[in-house]
Amino acid sequence: MHQSDSASAPFGLLCALPAELGTLGERAVERRRVLGQEVLELEFGSARVLASVCGVGKVQATRTATVLFAAGATRGLFVVGTCGGLKQALVPGTLVHCTRAAQTDFVRLEGRETDADPELLAAWRDVAPGAAGWFLTADRPVLSLWRRLRLARAFAGPCVADMETAAAAAAARAAGVPWAALRTVTDRSTEGGHFSFRANFASLAGRAAETIPALVERLSSAARPGLPGPGRPG
Repeated sequence: MHQSDSASAPFGLLCALPAELGTLGERAVERRRVLGQEVLELEFGSARVLASVCGVGKVQATRTATVLFAAGATRGLFVVGTCGGLKQALVPGTLVHCTRAAQTDFVRLEGRETDADPELLAAWRDVAPGAAGWFLTADRPVLSLWRRLRLARAFAGPCVADMETAAAAAAARAAGVPWAALRTVTDRSTEGGHFSFRANFASLAGRAAETIPALVERLSSAARPGLPGPGRPG
């Protein structure tokens, strides 16, 4: 049995930019450095969360996820932040839960896609209703109509563009840690998208992170004796 099965282990929380942590950073009961990365310890009732701001991109996300696991955050990994909407209905302000994260810099190959933990996903959608779809992770933002349409046509249903989720998910899969992700749409991932991002980022950046206390409380309650706990990877 993996140590993530222990109800006493902390959860991990990862985001790319400080603003995407919302007000949770102000609630840190301890700050320390683990392998050079700042890790914040948060407490929500009896549950602990180790949070870290990784920086933009897949390399930073992979490194930070690994640091969080090394620090003991093996109960589950949560990825929060913002994203670009690739479908017409995904307007700025929409909360989108990840069903599957995919690396999309190259042709889709086996091993580049990772499914979110279904029970973590279900619990998060209960406390933070929103859309659900694929998170398409690349090395650069989607800022052209051609690229947006190419990605949108390749994936059925709702999908968004980001730069960290698939990498963090792959690290979680390798470590045997369940994971889930929630992001808020700031722009439409097309020409002029950077203007929309700048206009909306400040007000929307921390929205996903602010749902973490309710999520952790729900998962902690479910893990008490006599009730089913969150899902674990197979």
